[in-house]
Amino acid sequence: MIIGNWQDYRGKEEGVLIHLSTTRLHAWPVREAVDSSGEPLLDPSYETGTFGFLNCMEARARLAAMKGRRRYFLFGTRYQGLIETLRGRFLIIGSMRLDQVLDVRKRHVHKWMEKENGTHPPECMDMEECCAFQSAEMNFYAPEDAFELSEDLMKKWGYKGKITKQMKLTFSEDKLSVILEHFQGKTARNADYLAALRELSPG
Repeated sequence: MIIGNWQDYRGKEEGVLIHLSTTRLHAWPVREAVDSSGEPLLDPSYETGTFGFLNCMEARARLAAMKGRRRYFLFGTRYQGLIETLRGRFLIIGSMRLDQVLDVRKRHVHKWMEKENGTHPPECMDMEECCAFQSAEMNFYAPEDAFELSEDLMKKWGYKGKITKQMKLTFSEDKLSVILEHFQGKTARNADYLAALRELSPG
């Protein structure tokens, strides 16, 4: 648990899809080690059960989730890893129940200002607030246990077009329950994600 003036958060049983860039170098779809500017990527944090605290990614999606009082993040990725049969499929690999919230805009801006190596400013630089979330239930699963968001299912659920990062998907209670029920009985594999990160870490 990360120390801070966290506030309890209660939301509606709705979910928000968060798109993750995941590695091509491992069977486990762990987060990329660095972003496009070469900055280390630390979120979502399997280690601490937080999202948006250590890095400023998906700041607007996080703020919209808070303002909409939504209760879950669903972490999805276009799988590019070493399991050939899954490559190219869009998989929901994890979920996070939003239990506590903290405004971290000052933290992100100060962290950026302390660096002098020309890194990009945080996404929340031009926002009035930026909220991180902490969870007692952040779980990631084996790729073969993931929930696939197929085009057929998307059509059945009334969504149009292919899943892209620009598509801001929100799942109503009935759709969220289908996804969460899929993971019931599956084993959370956070320890395997951490082990894969260590394997991929330089040095």
